[in-house]
Amino acid sequence: MDYSLLDLISMLDEVVRKASPVPLSKKSMVDVSQIDEIATEMRLVLPKEIQQAQNVVADKNRIISDAKREAEEIIRKAEQRRKELLDESSIMKEARKRATEEISNAQARSNLIRTSTNEFTDNMLARVEELLAKDLNNLRLMRKTLNSGTNIQSAPQQQAAPKQQPAPPKK
Repeated sequence: MDYSLLDLISMLDEVVRKASPVPLSKKSMVDVSQIDEIATEMRLVLPKEIQQAQNVVADKNRIISDAKREAEEIIRKAEQRRKELLDESSIMKEARKRATEEISNAQARSNLIRTSTNEFTDNMLARVEELLAKDLNNLRLMRKTLNSGTNIQSAPQQQAAPKQQPAPPKK
């Protein structure tokens, strides 16, 4: 029969309780063969029970060890993720800083180009205005000459003559 250690202890307890009292003493008589049989069974069961207990303790230790390893791995991964997030955060900060710098530089270049373009345009318009004023003066002079009856061809040539330089003599 396969009894557990607790079953055998209960059986031993039952034998002791059923023991016949010895008259005029506090002692009892027990069946030695029954006790011997239970003790033998206990010796056979005890190693199994101890082995099971050791297995339970080993399993408990393994489970605790595995749980610790898993917890350490979770902590390591969380720490790594935290570092990655911090790195991403610092990368984002640096990217924002660089973007702000680039925008500032682009605005400065845009302002410089706008200012240069305005100056160039203003200079060109001033030159056009000068030329138009000169042409307007010539036009007025031609009208005046026309209205006064003078020869049209001689008046513009007289004005144009000081502007022209004599051609160098041909050799």
